[in-house]
Amino acid sequence: MSKCPHCGAEVQYKPELKKVHCDYCGSNFKVSELLNDYKKAKSIQKDGNTYVDDGKPMLPGVAYSCTQCGATLLSFDETAVTFCSYCGSQNIIEEKMFKQNCPDYIIPFVKTKEECIHNYKKHLSHFLFSPAYMKNADIVQKFRGIYMPYGIYKLTFQGDCINTGEKYNHRSGDYVYYDIYTLHADVDASYDGISFDLMSKFYDEYSQSIPFNHKGLEPFNVNYLPGFYADARDVEIGTYSNDAIQIGSNDSTRFLRKKWFFRRYNCYNPKVSFHVGEKKYGMFPVYFLAIKDKDDKHLHYAIINGQTGKVVADMPLSFPKYIIFSLLLAIPIFLFLNQFPIILPHVICFITMFASFIGWIICGVQLDACNEREGRYNDKGYNTIFKQFDKNGKKIKRKKIKKYKMKIQYWLKYLLAILFPLGIVILDPVSDLYYYISSIIGLVLVLTSFYDLVIIHNQLVSRPIPQLEKRGGDEGE
Repeated sequence: MSKCPHCGAEVQYKPELKKVHCDYCGSNFKVSELLNDYKKAKSIQKDGNTYVDDGKPMLPGVAYSCTQCGATLLSFDETAVTFCSYCGSQNIIEEKMFKQNCPDYIIPFVKTKEECIHNYKKHLSHFLFSPAYMKNADIVQKFRGIYMPYGIYKLTFQGDCINTGEKYNHRSGDYVYYDIYTLHADVDASYDGISFDLMSKFYDEYSQSIPFNHKGLEPFNVNYLPGFYADARDVEIGTYSNDAIQIGSNDSTRFLRKKWFFRRYNCYNPKVSFHVGEKKYGMFPVYFLAIKDKDDKHLHYAIINGQTGKVVADMPLSFPKYIIFSLLLAIPIFLFLNQFPIILPHVICFITMFASFIGWIICGVQLDACNEREGRYNDKGYNTIFKQFDKNGKKIKRKKIKKYKMKIQYWLKYLLAILFPLGIVILDPVSDLYYYISSIIGLVLVLTSFYDLVIIHNQLVSRPIPQLEKRGGDEGE
């Protein structure tokens, strides 16, 4: 890595200055002014490993594998103890040179850590029921700037775009006749900058929620890296080629639908057959925070785009805050409804049954969503791990997860909340008191089920603490 030309100390890239800064002597340098060691090195060696392999630049740095979750991160300074961005575990850096092809591009950090924390707190202000530990000052300070590996795809199509259309001709009896047309359009189109993350432990839903402005792409320079973490890619760049093509196809379809030529012949879904022109490797800036829940079993993540400042965060609920707000809200609602004629007793029973049925459905849907998130079945990058083989030639197995099921106390509350009012409606007693008592019992059961829904919601917006995958051998290799 580059040293300060004035004093020889370590330098760091400062987003607020857009320059490389030396904390020791206070000097600032443009990134292009400092020596790019990885470009100059031809046979630099350390412990038998090289930065450059067969003349192709390699990414220099010291790699370490998290002992808890197995994530491979890179260090570009002399840090000895650090924290894993994915599970928050403390790690001692293992002295091991990491060999990987240098990225083609990099988007430097634009937002500072202070701006990142400000954006996060502003984001939290929109969530009235977030727990206090999500705003803990000590936790918020643990935001880490990390360069994430991304694949950058360019789609191209040039030539005759062929689609099919139709036009009404005539009607004869019960038959309607249409003329079928083959539509030719001379198309010259390209999409440059479609990107997907290449790190299996980084959730696809996060990476796609914080889009980057590719106008900020710079040719890769290693001097942007000091002072930040960096991830090693473990997903093949071709994994998302079809997804990139799908994005280009959908966007081009929306564009072509507006053309009179296709509307005239009722071609409602014109397609362009793109192909991936080139695939490049880049490193994009992300601020990352992993917050453990009170039981230390799950994590809530906060992800901030280091270029634009956009925030994506898991937001659990605090049940005490939720119930206090609900009770306070119930007072004006009660006073408002009190101005209207009294609702008939049997109507209250039906309202109670309807509320119980809706709660039952929500509970089941959320539990299914919890199982899907825990298993990450729709995360393409993560699932590529299980197509690989370990050092013994055995296919890597997916870790078994404990599925969330509808607990007996969940469905029993909803069932009783439906059966009590339903029984009274069927028996049709003379006294209204029975209707009110059954409705009160049902509503109390519904209210207590709100606590269950909050628990399930908090499970839905959390992730299991990442565990070491059984790859065989050294996880960091």
